[in-house]
Amino acid sequence: TYRVGIIGCGGMGRSHAGDWAKTGRAEVVTAIDMNADVAARLAGEFSLPTHYTDARQMLEKEALDIVSITTWQSVRAELTIIAAEAGVSGILGEKPMSASVGEADDMITACEKSGTKLAIGHQRRFSAQNSEARRLIQEGAIGQPQAMLRRDGEGLLNRGTHEIDEMRYILGDPEPLWVIGQVSRKTDKWERRVRCEDLCMGEICFEGGIRGVYESDLPGPGLRGDAVYGSDGQLRRGPNGTVELLNSKTAGWQAITPRQSEPNQFQEMIAWLDGEIEEHRNAGSHARCTM
Repeated sequence: TYRVGIIGCGGMGRSHAGDWAKTGRAEVVTAIDMNADVAARLAGEFSLPTHYTDARQMLEKEALDIVSITTWQSVRAELTIIAAEAGVSGILGEKPMSASVGEADDMITACEKSGTKLAIGHQRRFSAQNSEARRLIQEGAIGQPQAMLRRDGEGLLNRGTHEIDEMRYILGDPEPLWVIGQVSRKTDKWERRVRCEDLCMGEICFEGGIRGVYESDLPGPGLRGDAVYGSDGQLRRGPNGTVELLNSKTAGWQAITPRQSEPNQFQEMIAWLDGEIEEHRNAGSHARCTM
């Protein structure tokens, strides 16, 4: 059983605490929040023997194997580095990974130095629908993938990180070669205490010439935000968790039911720490690429 500490006791901290308990292989034993009342509330809800307001103190006193870092991104890099230096085996952070690419690099460097396994919570990589789309593309169901569209709102650092990470995952995690993008901020727009763009779009060229187009908070009419186009067909989301496929092999759209269920990111972290898998699909390197 792995000993887990929660860093950041708001809604996501509560969610992580519950999900770790459901694995049957992890026990949440402590938590920290800069707000003492919030830390005490989570500790009471999950019957934790201790709680703290100082992360260094918690890491010094508790023999933790894993920490979940569920704070705002503005302090996530600092806390990740502190936890890695304290010698924890695994860190599961929330998305976005950090407030900047430079901070993401610092997080990865600290974890590589300490041997800490770092994953970031882009949970859409565990969607059976997304995983089936990825498999179909890898099997050549639409020929050579050529373009993918994603469209969303509520900010690039917020929902946008999900959309861009999801784009890479479905396409098989290709490396980006170049990006052309533009953001506009003319109003005092905020999304959950984070400065937010009024308008945002980008085009990414991935290896192999695949183009990814992302739109955020743009006025209509909008592109369908779940389509993948290939040299021999298209993929898109279907109803009830299916994937809709169109190609030259069959007349009309096919509804594909995912062939297998997927673990969740908490189960996969335990499998990674146990040495059962080579890498967590949410490994920090993927989140850094998204940043």
